[in-house]
Amino acid sequence: MPILVRRSPTARRGRGLVAAGLALIAALVAAAPGRSHVGPPFPIVMEAPAGPWLASVWTDPDVGIAVFYVILEPAPGTAPAPVEPASAEPAVRLGVAPVSGRLPEAIHPAELQPSRQGHRYYAEIPLDREELWRVTAYVAVGGTEHVLAAEVEATPDGKPGPLAALVTLVPFVALGALWLKAALLRRQHRRPDEAS
Repeated sequence: MPILVRRSPTARRGRGLVAAGLALIAALVAAAPGRSHVGPPFPIVMEAPAGPWLASVWTDPDVGIAVFYVILEPAPGTAPAPVEPASAEPAVRLGVAPVSGRLPEAIHPAELQPSRQGHRYYAEIPLDREELWRVTAYVAVGGTEHVLAAEVEATPDGKPGPLAALVTLVPFVALGALWLKAALLRRQHRRPDEAS
């Protein structure tokens, strides 16, 4: 004869809460943006001629502070002229503006960094929104300013926001609630045994 096990309404309710919690976690993870760029900078301009130099622009375009590198390498078979400042400004400047036109172009100086070969310039530039940005590198070489332009999409910085923190905490809260429920059930079952 089969043994019938009746589950209490509390056990059924607990199982329903666990299923609802797991469904909520799955929905939040599916809704989280997956476009954020986390990793090393990537090129947006590669080996464009700038006088006797080949110029490349690399970026990590995070919303908040975006990082830009302008790398100048000697073109094959040339003796490169020095990279000179135009008037008192740095030799390399970077301009950024939203493609939408909501802000005018903001020009930022790029700082020369030590490099084994050629020249490497670095700039940190604030980007305030996730959108398409026009990036223009102005490279002053031998009295001539060369202009390199590209577009890049600013992406979330990859740091967890409040929603990600909430999603991370949900499993731990659920496990804590299950542990507490099990402890309370054990305590209820022990009391009748202790009385006898």
